[in-house]
Amino acid sequence: MLLKEKTSVILVRLAIGTFAGTAMLAQFAHAQDANLAAQPVAEVKAADDSNPAVQKVYVTGSNVRRISVETASPVQIITRDELTRGGATSLNEVLRTISANVGGIDENRTNGFSAGAAGLNLRGFGSQATLMLINGRRLAPYAQPEFQTTFVDLNSIPVGAVERVEILKDGASAIYGSEAMAGVVNIILRDSFEGLELGGSLGESSRSDGKQKRATVSYGKGSLVEDHFNAYVTLDVRQRDPMYMYNRDGYLGTQDLRAYGYKDQRSLYTYPGNIYWTDKATNVLTSRTLDKNCPADRLVPASSVLGATSVGQACVFDDYKDSSINSAGKTDRFGITSRLTWQPTANTTLFSELMFNRNKATVTGLLHWVAGQNGQIVPALPITHPQYPQELIGPDGKTLAGGNGTVRVRASLRDFPGQGQNNTTDFGRYLVGAKGDFKNWDWETALLRTDSKVSSRNTSAILATPFIDAYTNGTFIFGGGAANQALYNSITASPKNGFKSGLTQIDGKLSGELFNLPAGAVGLAVGAEFRRETLSTNPDPLAVEGELYHQAQLPPGFSNSRRISSVYAESTVPVLPSVEAQLAVRYDHYSDYGNSTTPKVGVKWNATSSFVVRGTYAEGFRAPTLVENSTDVRNAFLTFRDPARCNASFILGCSGSSAYQSGANPALQPETAKSYTLGVAWEPSPSFMATLDFFQIKRVDEIGTYELSKVLADPDRYANDPAAVITRAALTAADRAAGATAGEITNIRMLLTNVAVSKIRGADLKLTGRLNMGEYGVLTPTLNVSYTQSYKNAPSPTSDLIEYAGTRGTPSVQANLGLAWKKAAYALSADTVFVGKMASVADRTTECVMATEGYPQLCTGIPSFTVVNLGGSYSGFKNTKLSFAIQNAFDRKPPFHPNDGANYYAPLHSAMGRYFQLTADYSFK
Repeated sequence: MLLKEKTSVILVRLAIGTFAGTAMLAQFAHAQDANLAAQPVAEVKAADDSNPAVQKVYVTGSNVRRISVETASPVQIITRDELTRGGATSLNEVLRTISANVGGIDENRTNGFSAGAAGLNLRGFGSQATLMLINGRRLAPYAQPEFQTTFVDLNSIPVGAVERVEILKDGASAIYGSEAMAGVVNIILRDSFEGLELGGSLGESSRSDGKQKRATVSYGKGSLVEDHFNAYVTLDVRQRDPMYMYNRDGYLGTQDLRAYGYKDQRSLYTYPGNIYWTDKATNVLTSRTLDKNCPADRLVPASSVLGATSVGQACVFDDYKDSSINSAGKTDRFGITSRLTWQPTANTTLFSELMFNRNKATVTGLLHWVAGQNGQIVPALPITHPQYPQELIGPDGKTLAGGNGTVRVRASLRDFPGQGQNNTTDFGRYLVGAKGDFKNWDWETALLRTDSKVSSRNTSAILATPFIDAYTNGTFIFGGGAANQALYNSITASPKNGFKSGLTQIDGKLSGELFNLPAGAVGLAVGAEFRRETLSTNPDPLAVEGELYHQAQLPPGFSNSRRISSVYAESTVPVLPSVEAQLAVRYDHYSDYGNSTTPKVGVKWNATSSFVVRGTYAEGFRAPTLVENSTDVRNAFLTFRDPARCNASFILGCSGSSAYQSGANPALQPETAKSYTLGVAWEPSPSFMATLDFFQIKRVDEIGTYELSKVLADPDRYANDPAAVITRAALTAADRAAGATAGEITNIRMLLTNVAVSKIRGADLKLTGRLNMGEYGVLTPTLNVSYTQSYKNAPSPTSDLIEYAGTRGTPSVQANLGLAWKKAAYALSADTVFVGKMASVADRTTECVMATEGYPQLCTGIPSFTVVNLGGSYSGFKNTKLSFAIQNAFDRKPPFHPNDGANYYAPLHSAMGRYFQLTADYSFK
């Protein structure tokens, strides 16, 4: 681990050295080097207002057109070349690795609801606090909620249609409204295109899985300058086969972790199965396998899996080696993006945009399993079952097993197809609008419709009632193989859950110069938006009835909607020739909860021609999502400690269990936030630029659930709170006599409520260079570093803030180092993604679980993880470009860390390994 930390230090030193050299050599740069501050937006020229060549543009984070792209707020730009040079074929592959993103929704998870979908999580504030836009306008959220979380699916946007991505790392609710608390991601599509482009790529992992085929076609006609119109369409098709954990090396592909300093985590859930019981004569737990064909490397003493005093043998099962758990699922995507632009007059432009994307995703997880014992949905093995141990049946036909008189079963149903999820997502976006200018004012209006539709099918689901009947009457045989096929055919189903979300919006804005001050013109933008949001769920009746074997019962479907009206104003005020102030305010009216007014103030000071000081103060809010304030309440079962029944004389009450309900709450109010940034931008030459921005965000009224232990410890405080309802049975005379002071809990209902507080602060560093080496080409290095100095959260308003910075899931340092070289027809690139070291615990107030299990050596932290993606291209053939990419070129494995069933930290690290890709592009000119 020390070596890995030193490697990261060396990486940063090399980066700083590279940029220092770039700055020192800048004086030798050729005159054609572009000003880096202007590179994010094409052909923006720094000139006085009288120059007719000056082009004013909108910059993400402002509604006022401007010449300078450097505003008071920090904005990161990812160009089209940067998106694709490392082999990425989706926005998710690129944006999940930016330094300001902390995890987010992963498309490859096998234990979630939203297979194939992906979402960002800027600053670690949750996907709900990151606003996603296309060309400055909203998108419909992914229709299938991830429990109570909604987000915009990155995979709904074909990467082939994207011109660039602008990431605002600042609160912007005053500009864009709800959700823009942690930042804004604005995806900019191509404005126009002429000609015909064809592209195709093939890819495969070094483990011979994950084969990928991709094709893209773009066709456009018309010149806006000469013909006054342009129309283009882009088709993007991608197919990728799954990647499996059993193909990954070492600890990634096994649950037997003894060789890596941890325990053997292979389980009793094997094929055909294990049975165990308590011997009545010796009172010893005894185990044996259901057949005698267990491989020698899977046969272990019962004491290793059931307890030190148990006897017999067990056949263990390795979920990673023996089943089809994905490291990445199968996906099939088709996307079409089109834009039509027409200029009927010199001052008026009409435009329309169409986007449709279909994403089919399949993930496979664990095999079906059986946990047969009293108290479970599948009871203990019936004495009449053909596989019941005959030696345990006495002369009177009754069991001789001791304890509770039962034989328990643990088994995987390998002769049944494994569990899986097959999601088909249709995303549409349709827009018509007009824009123009009158004197020194610009105007724009548009009508937008965007929607998401998800059809989620559980593959190979088992109906609970007929399966349990077959188990209890002995017609289901563990390990029966082909003999179980007829039964399987009669008890399986493919239940389908449907989800729809939609957004309809009409908007208009006006931007221009209000009047002149001695220091310059005062810019003003005013606008209004009216939109309607909808969300509906339609779960399969079998899921609502709880008829799907060992799958959680779903609540009935719901339909929710609301109307939002918004007005906003923004002004840029030149206080002094070198000082510009940004003032913004927005008023939003929501039909379901009320009103929100959010201001923002920014200041930019050009201390010198090459040095800028900037800062912002912004307030923000996040309206409860349509699932959070719906009727969607989920059912589960929970084990807990009940202080009202746990005391010195009644220790039986120290471990309780109860039905548990958790979910939506129509009474929710918005989350609110206050954010601050303070930074500098330094451009000593046209070939080097550095920015450093400090930030702090505090969010209050955060939506979550109360901490159950606090509710149980202080019931009077929560007695009249509908978000925390504890139902108890009457105290029985027997329990009272034994020392209990309250009846047994029969139900717990914990709804979402405005309860938590979060506070985060840190810094972002960006270095951008461009070195023209003459006959040796042009070198372009970039470095983005995000440092989280503190991330504190309180689970309730009265609780102490707990520090999470540097813990598992919240790395203190994340960085991206890019180095691109180009000379004539040749181009090479290397992009390094760095995730810093994290503690072994997710909460510093808790003890490392592995230490309590006897493995303290695994509690020294999760080492840093560095991945290098290489790319290159040659465009020397006529109209042709050939490219290669190697993702994770050095085949780095994620650091070993047993966590939530995986052997690495999956939310931030990848188990894909090395991946190769070849691409060919051809342009007809």
